[in-house]
Amino acid sequence: MAERWTAAQVNSLAPDAPSQKAGAKLGIPGPWSGTGYQHSGRLLWGDCKGSGSKPYQVTVSVADSDTAYQCTCPSRKFPCKHALGLLLLWSAGTVAETETLPDRVEAWSADRRDRAEKSAARSAAKAEKVAADPEGAAKRAAQRAERIGNGLADLDRWLTDQIAAGISDSATLSYSAVDPVAKRLVDAQAPGVANRVRALTAARSSSRDRWPDAVLAEFARLHLLCQAWSRLTDLPPAMQDTVRRRVGISVDTDAVRRDGERVSDRWHVLGTRDRAADKLTERRVWLRGAESGRIAMLLAFGAMQQAPALALPVGAVYRAEMAFHSEALPLRAQMESSEIDLDRDIAAPGGGTLHTAADEFAAALAVDPWQEGWPVVIAGAVPDRRGELADAEGGRVPLICEETALWRLLAVSGGHPVTVFGDYTDAGFEPLTVWSEDTVVAL
Repeated sequence: MAERWTAAQVNSLAPDAPSQKAGAKLGIPGPWSGTGYQHSGRLLWGDCKGSGSKPYQVTVSVADSDTAYQCTCPSRKFPCKHALGLLLLWSAGTVAETETLPDRVEAWSADRRDRAEKSAARSAAKAEKVAADPEGAAKRAAQRAERIGNGLADLDRWLTDQIAAGISDSATLSYSAVDPVAKRLVDAQAPGVANRVRALTAARSSSRDRWPDAVLAEFARLHLLCQAWSRLTDLPPAMQDTVRRRVGISVDTDAVRRDGERVSDRWHVLGTRDRAADKLTERRVWLRGAESGRIAMLLAFGAMQQAPALALPVGAVYRAEMAFHSEALPLRAQMESSEIDLDRDIAAPGGGTLHTAADEFAAALAVDPWQEGWPVVIAGAVPDRRGELADAEGGRVPLICEETALWRLLAVSGGHPVTVFGDYTDAGFEPLTVWSEDTVVAL
């Protein structure tokens, strides 16, 4: 059926290779009972036989841009192997349709609706509070701006002191030296800068022989951010929004929906990445418009060790309208009124060369100097065992990935050119997705 995902799209949701392999073993009818699929609610459920006396109860929402999972197994991976197995069973067309929901599925769906309604009500109440007392809201914003300014002034003095004293001493950027500075910034309500300061320790330890360049470059970006905040009112409106986001001021999503630039297109899901971020799991999903050529980055958060609700299968295409955030480099967006298009075969997106990727990243940095990388598609790319990526025009960059991802990339390539999507940075290329013939693999 047209609305069913393909096996490749299901596998792209796996949190890692072992989960994908384990899910494939459960993607057959044998271990399953009580399965069903409600088309109107895009709900999928079933009981999977496990090692215990009771089967694991699995429920999945496959609604467009609102994928969610629940399983009674103790796994901390999302989706777990049971959810992946059920999705594969459904994608193969072996789960019967019904409009009658089991009580547990109805309760889960109702609970999700209730939480969504409460979240919307809280947002509306917050907006009403601001509208009812604009002077109070302005006063609170001014007080926070002052605290941020004081915190960044302290940070700029600390950076100056580090440069004056020299950074050759390994204790200079140790956790015990950096963490108090970051905590001061948290107290000043500048969490975005605090996270960048904490990352200085990793920059020193992970950059090997080039650590002085990496640390000094980050010092320069932090100094530039401090200076930008002190001259915020002199900057263009879009750059002001960029600086606020980099500092850590949250974005009003309702304002984005109301005022953000709208782009309607058929959006190809290029890749996704999860990272731990300040006791949360941060998920980034990148899409590219077929007509506009625009790159959109969706951002979602979940509690630590739990997957965010946003889960778009890599390789899928959505007919959707994107509302872009106001920034100097408009990349982050919110997906509105989406509908998945699965009538198409999975095909590799068009890509460029490593030289064009470098030019695009340089252009992005010229607009937003705090941009850490730039999403690009590289066509005709060949990875090698040394951990480098080459293209037909002689371009070559180091690959930034774990050994498991490198071997998966090598296995899909087999020494032949493939299409790769990832993040191009000044340290190299981080591959996230690879296409070969009719296969798409999330790394």
